[in-house]
Amino acid sequence: MADILDVITSRTSIRYYTDKPVPDEMIDKMIEAGRRAPSGENEQPWRLIIVRDKEMIKNISDWCKVGTGQRFTAEHCLGQDTRIDTDERKKELYTGEVSNIPVRAPLVIVVIGEIKGMMDTPYDLSACIENMLLEAHSLGLGAVWIHGPAVYPRIVRKLKEMLSIPTGMADYKMLAVVPVGWPLRQRRYPRPRKESLEFVYWGRFGNKERNR
Repeated sequence: MADILDVITSRTSIRYYTDKPVPDEMIDKMIEAGRRAPSGENEQPWRLIIVRDKEMIKNISDWCKVGTGQRFTAEHCLGQDTRIDTDERKKELYTGEVSNIPVRAPLVIVVIGEIKGMMDTPYDLSACIENMLLEAHSLGLGAVWIHGPAVYPRIVRKLKEMLSIPTGMADYKMLAVVPVGWPLRQRRYPRPRKESLEFVYWGRFGNKERNR
């Protein structure tokens, strides 16, 4: 059996896509990968809305911009945007343009989940999304996980109304928007990761000596 670590280590978030459509058989494989994710008590709360209508995708993308713009504007007001070091980057973040990604993609998957009093739903949906991202990469596709618009209740409500999702607070949790498509540019190698020595402890917190 192939080592899944090869797929994991070579995956990277893709934000620019060609106009080439994603074949149904590949969409079905991504759905199957998501369906196989673990979930608390095997509840499988995920619900996936596959969006290919260009106007709907544009509307979703517009709300992604609003969510991210609000977040970084708030960080600026609180003095928490010290990592932003260029005017170009500031403009990209404060306008939310950095999250204007779905409009570039031929396909968007909106990931929501049943709540029904279940505490595990956000974690279950996260596992589902990660499975789909890995499957997309293994098929040569590119994808990215956008969480920004799911943070703000007003934006969530707008998106739910657009997509005919029940809007009751206890009905469905919206977790992410996942644009998918064929990469427009050559993949860059994934961004650097921390070495395991920085975050792995053995037996108790703080102990970095491997024990048996």
